[in-house]
Amino acid sequence: MGALLSIFIPNIIGYGGGPAIIPLIEAEVVGRYDWMTAQTFAETLALGNALPSPIATKMAGYVGYEVAGIGGAFIAVAATVIPTLLLMLGALGLLYRHRDSPLGLSA
Repeated sequence: MGALLSIFIPNIIGYGGGPAIIPLIEAEVVGRYDWMTAQTFAETLALGNALPSPIATKMAGYVGYEVAGIGGAFIAVAATVIPTLLLMLGALGLLYRHRDSPLGLSA
């Protein structure tokens, strides 16, 4: 459960995308749970920045893999994606509920 929360909570409270939540993930992974050293985390971040795709997802996948193998990587990536997915579904529901509003934009 700690692995899931260590990735999920920074994604919920972090604002500004992947680069903004990296220090929050580092505080959990290095500071709170001691799963990596600061040096290993920095090297992982450097490698993650060199690869394409969102940095937070790559970092979560690697940390999850290091902690608990393939299952840990899957859970960590899901914990990174689920907050955004829930927010998007909520926004879609709100837009759908008010789609016929006279105050909305007209085509």
